Amino acid sequence: MGNKKDINLLPEEYRSVSPKVIARKKEGVKKEGILHKDVSDGIKGLMDMISSRVATIQYEKSKQKITEFSKNLKYRLTGNLQQNPGVKINLIQYLKNHKLRRLEKLLGLQKRDLIVSSKMNYMYCTDTGKVVIVDKDIGGEPCTVTIKESHKVTIKSVKFFKDNPFIFPVFNEKKLVGDIVYVDTNEIWYVDKDEATLVLFENDEPVFLKIDLKKLRHNKSYKELTNYLNNHKMLYLNEDLKKMLLEDRGLAVEDILRITMSYIIYKEDEEFRVILLGDNKEIYNEVKMHKLPNVNEEAWDILFSREIYDYIVKNGYSFDNFRQDEDCIEYCQEIGDRKVCVMRCKI
Repeated sequence: MGNKKDINLLPEEYRSVSPKVIARKKEGVKKEGILHKDVSDGIKGLMDMISSRVATIQYEKSKQKITEFSKNLKYRLTGNLQQNPGVKINLIQYLKNHKLRRLEKLLGLQKRDLIVSSKMNYMYCTDTGKVVIVDKDIGGEPCTVTIKESHKVTIKSVKFFKDNPFIFPVFNEKKLVGDIVYVDTNEIWYVDKDEATLVLFENDEPVFLKIDLKKLRHNKSYKELTNYLNNHKMLYLNEDLKKMLLEDRGLAVEDILRITMSYIIYKEDEEFRVILLGDNKEIYNEVKMHKLPNVNEEAWDILFSREIYDYIVKNGYSFDNFRQDEDCIEYCQEIGDRKVCVMRCKI
């Protein structure tokens, strides 16, 4: 008796179809089989109503969850994180995990190799026995990596640039000032107000190349700044180019627009001069232009490559008529009364 549920505790709409109510309504019916059937039908009706009510409640809850998810997504997309601190914390943690996954990939690790995770570091152990310890800085970002393989232990410095990880030999950063504006496999560029420092790694040893920025105009763009720094780097790395451009031709670094392994562009009076370089950095060809092709610098790399340049000259195309269409460069000619694209190349 103690285990029976009190039917009076049910809502009114459920009690109206309860077994007792149905039994009272059927008092005039004497046959036991008919009474059992009515009771069973009443219980079935009660369970159907309860099931229907539960389904309604679950639907309302699901709508509420969808609404909350949409609100959280809106906060993430619109950047109104200050109105929802919880979302901000989750987003920051997501970004940290995303960067960690990229670092793991760079180190040849998998998430399943992680055996210890603490406020100070992460520790990994691979199936081959390689042990990797990733130490965190005060902000929780990976800063150094210790790698133990067999009897060899290596310590590396970790840098993230645009969420991409790079690993370098450990070097003294205490005297380096300014912001990091560029990172690649063997170089880190620091820029302060009037001076830049390019850290170039040669045989795992850092070389600190100091560059004076006072000759650049104050409101220089990022592209102008990085081109200027790259020109200094290229002249430092190649003494023959430095001699040809600065000594023999008397150019200032500020006059040089771009130096690559295959071509050089610099300004001469009111014209531009393009020097094409061969495989051994010898001058392959040289041309003057009143204006440069109206495409971005990545497209210049295509146009001034040896094979494409020779093809353009052979067909008599004018560099002035090249245009850029998103990630392609194209050359159009008037044929009859129609303008036809006769050359198109993906950048």
